[in-house]
Amino acid sequence: MHPIVDSLRRRKSPAELKLLRRAIEATVVAHREALRSTKPGMWEYQLEALIEGAFRRTGCDGPAFTSIVGSGPNSTQYHYQTNNRRMVAGDVVVMDVGASCGGYAADVTRTIPVSGRFSREQRAIYQLVRDAQAASERLARPGASWQSWRDSARAVEARGLARLGLIESAGATFDPPWAGRCQTDPVYCTQAFLYMAHGLGHGIGLEVHDPPHPYTGTGTFMVGDAFTIEPGIYISTRLLDMLADTPRNRAMIAKVRKTVERYQNIGVRIEDDYLITPNGVEWLSKAPREIAEIEALRLVSSRTR
Repeated sequence: MHPIVDSLRRRKSPAELKLLRRAIEATVVAHREALRSTKPGMWEYQLEALIEGAFRRTGCDGPAFTSIVGSGPNSTQYHYQTNNRRMVAGDVVVMDVGASCGGYAADVTRTIPVSGRFSREQRAIYQLVRDAQAASERLARPGASWQSWRDSARAVEARGLARLGLIESAGATFDPPWAGRCQTDPVYCTQAFLYMAHGLGHGIGLEVHDPPHPYTGTGTFMVGDAFTIEPGIYISTRLLDMLADTPRNRAMIAKVRKTVERYQNIGVRIEDDYLITPNGVEWLSKAPREIAEIEALRLVSSRTR
């Protein structure tokens, strides 16, 4: 995108913000319906249909992008879009969805337990992701560095992964297949990067990925920026199996494999939409996201079925 167009797209007018808020509100409604309706035995595509139906019922145009509804092992795939697995008790399901209203796109992700309560392992990963999101929320304000914003979430995740035994230490490294990228940013060689290899967030607007672009570069936030924060952790033994057979990687795998197996097929992403204001940041996508809140609503829903 041309820099001038990029700048114009970044600055949202009051009319644009009104449409964006409508899209986000419709997405929150859809997430609340999904939270009430999800149960073992449902197919992912049934949940997708329920969510997208809610977009229409609230007056929006439909989905802004192909909905991601991934349960069990599919929760560990960042951009899974097949949505054809039957959900079972004990799964978590990641729902990365967004309504389009008047051409403006929302993007909100929630991860919930299919059977109503998180397991101990799921709870630990979920809280770690939520803590990472909260850390980056605190740094989102006018003039704040994108780099420090990104680093804050990654630091929380790295410390938590080390505490759980999923990596050797917060600063531990491995031999990645993309070694050249480590010279650009050392984060690519950290063991923590194995579990979150996507950006922390992006702008939203006419496109689901719109200016600004805080997931990379050395810019700063400005008043009027509409963007997401979407940390995640995705755990699967295939992450270890795909690594090059080097002494460094073998040593790491020997130390963490049993723990990875215990957390196998747990994928968690929490994504919210925000607006930078003169006083800080406004959380726009107020769908339930705390563990106690999610489990309480799931319990109420199960009793009313």
